[in-house]
Amino acid sequence: MKNHFMTILTFLLIVSCSKGGDERLAEKESIKSREQVEAENENQREWADKMEKDLNQRKYFIQAVEGKFEGELTVSGIDFSITANMISSIPINFSDRVRTLAEINYELENLTLTVNVKMENPRIANSGVSCTIEKHRPDIKNGIIKMISESCKNIFRLSLSDTLKELNASQIKKKSKVLAKEVIENRLDQVDILDGSFESSTSTQEYKFKLKRI
Repeated sequence: MKNHFMTILTFLLIVSCSKGGDERLAEKESIKSREQVEAENENQREWADKMEKDLNQRKYFIQAVEGKFEGELTVSGIDFSITANMISSIPINFSDRVRTLAEINYELENLTLTVNVKMENPRIANSGVSCTIEKHRPDIKNGIIKMISESCKNIFRLSLSDTLKELNASQIKKKSKVLAKEVIENRLDQVDILDGSFESSTSTQEYKFKLKRI
């Protein structure tokens, strides 16, 4: 009888210890799962913050150049008027809430520029030649909008500027990069002057021009 009692007591102790061990193991696994979820959420927040920052920089740039510009260009002794019109592909808004990765990624994929450049001889009716590029992604770090595609026979290059003075290629590049940094850091909200260059499909000669916001 005594042996039987000891057997039952031992069994109950084993069951009790086993149950306690299972509970501790379950609690440990629960804590580990919560920590993993929190770590994943933190990684997603950090990634979303980075994506939002990249998106905002592009928004600042497109917002700063969006609009219509005009200027004059002389090609082979012939004077042309030239206009450039830049339109954002989607409305630009800045969110004041934490957004999902899907929301941010949608804008990153769809926020582009539609750029139309038109040249015409004011003295000759119906002499206008235009080039339009859609879904253009400008070089926001260097402040360059380069129009080159199979749909456009001519090549246009536009760079950010703040002066109507004539500059050489090195000066244009340097100034554009400096202004681009101010724009994407939201310290300059509008660009009013662009340095431009034009290269005909029938010639390798490059013609420079200035554009001013209308």
